[in-house]
Amino acid sequence: MDFAEAQKEALGCRRCGLCHSRSQVVFGEGPLNAELFVVGEAPGFNEDREGRTFQGASGMLLDRLLGSIGLGRDRAYLTTLVKCRPPGTPPRGPKPAEINSCREYLMSQLAAVDPKVVLALGDLASRLLTGRKEAVSRIRGRAVPLDGRFVFPTLSLPRALYTPADRALLLSDFGRLPELLSAERPATYGTLNIPGGETGAREPAQPELF
Repeated sequence: MDFAEAQKEALGCRRCGLCHSRSQVVFGEGPLNAELFVVGEAPGFNEDREGRTFQGASGMLLDRLLGSIGLGRDRAYLTTLVKCRPPGTPPRGPKPAEINSCREYLMSQLAAVDPKVVLALGDLASRLLTGRKEAVSRIRGRAVPLDGRFVFPTLSLPRALYTPADRALLLSDFGRLPELLSAERPATYGTLNIPGGETGAREPAQPELF
């Protein structure tokens, strides 16, 4: 499935039960020639309302982190493992079957953008994109050469929002991205075969960003 076909199908997707908890599909955004590809877990309250990735406090934190290395969000492709908001306030994490339902969309995005660096935010994105089972807290900040690109696992934005120590670690990890973005693509031919495996609620209060 090519990018245009994936986007068109995703916007009306009913592959899993998340179609019942969303207001709208949040497919992703950014230039298709971006060298940095950022993958979060799932849309939240603000993303579901706006139809855009990484909004609200998490989006503000991401903007500041990107700014700390001289990038704007207009120079990265931003997306999530699943394209619809899971139910609950706050939303629960996506289930394996839901992630698998969106797998083809994510692979189409990766193929179209062909980034040099894939930033995997949080445990689910880290495990899916690196193929490793360890918690992201154990492997964060280490670039994994895979499919001719670097997969770089780090902590999730919501986790960093609520824990100052994790926020400092996330900032430190972002500091490594310029080095990876300026490096040659890794000389690896290994391929990761990724396994197929309530709207309108009031947004919870969120803490200061830094």
